[in-house]
Amino acid sequence: MPATLYPPARYRPVRNTSGSMTQPTRGLIPHVQVGTGSLFGWFDNPASEVSSHLWLSRGGEFEQYVPFDRRAWAQAAGNPFWISVECEGYDTEDYAPIQIQRLGELFAWGIREFGWRAEITDSTNGYGIGTHRMGGASWGGHSCPGNIRANRRGDILAAAVGAPSFADPRQRYAGMPTLREGSRGAAVVTLQNALNIIFGHEATSGDPFRLVPDGAYGPQTAARVASLQRYATPWFGRIPDDGICGPATWRKIGYVLTGINRQV
Repeated sequence: MPATLYPPARYRPVRNTSGSMTQPTRGLIPHVQVGTGSLFGWFDNPASEVSSHLWLSRGGEFEQYVPFDRRAWAQAAGNPFWISVECEGYDTEDYAPIQIQRLGELFAWGIREFGWRAEITDSTNGYGIGTHRMGGASWGGHSCPGNIRANRRGDILAAAVGAPSFADPRQRYAGMPTLREGSRGAAVVTLQNALNIIFGHEATSGDPFRLVPDGAYGPQTAARVASLQRYATPWFGRIPDDGICGPATWRKIGYVLTGINRQV
């Protein structure tokens, strides 16, 4: 039986879903959010009458809202046939490089899991990586995702061809940006939440040692990163404790979270 959840994604089920997908699915439709921030609240609101299977942040983190065997409300008549992913940002701007990489990894996983064809299409009867706008009026008459992002499908496909296997979840943070004091954004939130999980400070109140996941890499976050770097775990040893979250630290986070069977 094909998978219903994408392993690297944080699963946050929403109410806006109905009906079963037509199997096999034809491929992936990357949408543009035209905004910022998680779409969970909007997609869990019945009044919005919209949802997608996945959401991809600018920092490269996935949330999954609808299982792949259920229809998301993303492209009207196309809903039964295509897996949808909303991508943070605007149609007047390009993807962040990490978004291209993550979309490539997702599509590579879909090729292995669902048998998606490694190709680009502009037809609702095609297969591979399409666009919302290719459906015309029957898909809501949208221009999504705009010319800039539509023209990056070749790069997504190229990333998919060279994507690592997600059979090893320890590599989940490969390609994340290097963060240090002064960094801000979604990737910092991911880091802060991961550190809270690893060090047992997940309670949202009453814990003075909890990092507030505010997306601001300040002295407390830097100190906690240094603690993680010094921390000799059963899954990953000590690394230089400079308080900077670079590739080795992200790799250690992936190993430790996998070892304790947790995800952000």
